[in-house]
Amino acid sequence: MSRAQRILAVAYGGGHIAMMLPVLRALRERQPDLDITLLALTTAARVARGAGEAPLGYADLLHLLSPEEQAQALALGRALQPGNTHPDIPEAETVAYLGINAWDLQQQLGVCAADALLAAKGRQGFHPLHFFRRIVAHLQPDLVLATNSPRSESAAVDAATEAGIPSLAMLDLFALPGDAFAARKRYPSRVCVLSEAVRDNLIRAGWPPECIAITGNPAFDNLHAPQTRAAGLALRAELGAPPQRLILLALQPEPATHPASPGRQGDPFLSERVLQACINSVRPHPDWTLIVRPHPSQPTPTLRHDPQLRLSLPSEPLHPLLHAVDAVITGTSTVALEAHLAGRRVLQLLDSIAAPAMPYLALGVADAACHLTDLPQTLSALLAQPSMEHAAVRDGPAVGPPQGGRLPLPTSPTPWGRSGRSLSTCGQGRGGDDPLGGQRGQNPSVGAPNTAADQVSEQALALLAAHPHLTPPAPA
Repeated sequence: MSRAQRILAVAYGGGHIAMMLPVLRALRERQPDLDITLLALTTAARVARGAGEAPLGYADLLHLLSPEEQAQALALGRALQPGNTHPDIPEAETVAYLGINAWDLQQQLGVCAADALLAAKGRQGFHPLHFFRRIVAHLQPDLVLATNSPRSESAAVDAATEAGIPSLAMLDLFALPGDAFAARKRYPSRVCVLSEAVRDNLIRAGWPPECIAITGNPAFDNLHAPQTRAAGLALRAELGAPPQRLILLALQPEPATHPASPGRQGDPFLSERVLQACINSVRPHPDWTLIVRPHPSQPTPTLRHDPQLRLSLPSEPLHPLLHAVDAVITGTSTVALEAHLAGRRVLQLLDSIAAPAMPYLALGVADAACHLTDLPQTLSALLAQPSMEHAAVRDGPAVGPPQGGRLPLPTSPTPWGRSGRSLSTCGQGRGGDDPLGGQRGQNPSVGAPNTAADQVSEQALALLAAHPHLTPPAPA
């Protein structure tokens, strides 16, 4: 007798849970009897509950450890808790998440080696494979659905592979050389990517072409919905633009280490320095407003009362805000690509040790890039360009900026993708192009028969159909 097919979905916060939620909705629309368990980690849990999901966390799965193992894990978690808390995450979940991951490292490496890895990499060293073996054995999913985030998602895919269970991973960005996900050698059954150029990058990294599907990123599906654009136009008018110029600062935490900058340590105060540099750059211009949006994993910064400063909490919709502003400043955040696709100007800050892994200027995503020391003049030059047209709300998704509207970019070929499908050269006069092979300000799904979430869900259902599960008959 058959049972309802089961999916285990795993996602962290930020852009990763934003990829996952539309896919879960699309799956339920196509196959309402699916039994989906969502493991929403760290800040993703709040977002998932806000979307109507009932996610699990590490604390909900502590029972998969023996009483002795639980005691060990919780002691480790409490020891790691200082400096690793977030107001959106309950203390019990923080302790369970940190503790189970640290306990798992000890099972893999031994106590001394695990402690050394934690001291060197912190949470970046987590890979809870033992724990996900138990999760997979307990839930018995027919498919594991994850994103390209390391740690839990990577362990979930590896545990599924070991158990002979199909897996699907969604890759949010570019798979550039040096990307940890691209360097994987244990492949999921299927990986869903942004574009042909990303597929080519994975193939060059050794991935088998038959496991790669070009679907787009489901997190971007709503970017060009008419109601999103209308909300952006209304917000822009509410904030006084024009004549006010609106600048969004998308903050993000700085990693302690990053493979793109071997031997370097991240500055734990970089986010605070970025915020202050942006405030200082805006203050001499009374007609500029800085909108500060912290990353979901960051505490909310305290802004003094200032008519030129506004706070945008991560709980507020991002896409209308992107349609409202004139420019976006960020480091390596996915917000840069979303802003580019919305037709906004992008300025990348290069001070992060992760910046070499995401060369947004060379990729054609950013219009300018600089270090904090050069921010005032670079931002002024960017905003001195003719204003970005906000006619996208009026004229439809194919509208982009005027030709030649970006700052001069390098004329050498980029590593991102081949000519004709992505930006292979970045120069003056290419301002209308985007790195997905369309027009800047255009929905990457325009012309597609369905959304990225629809296409990913179709891939997932195809994997389920190819691996049907039959519940063994009950004993007589």
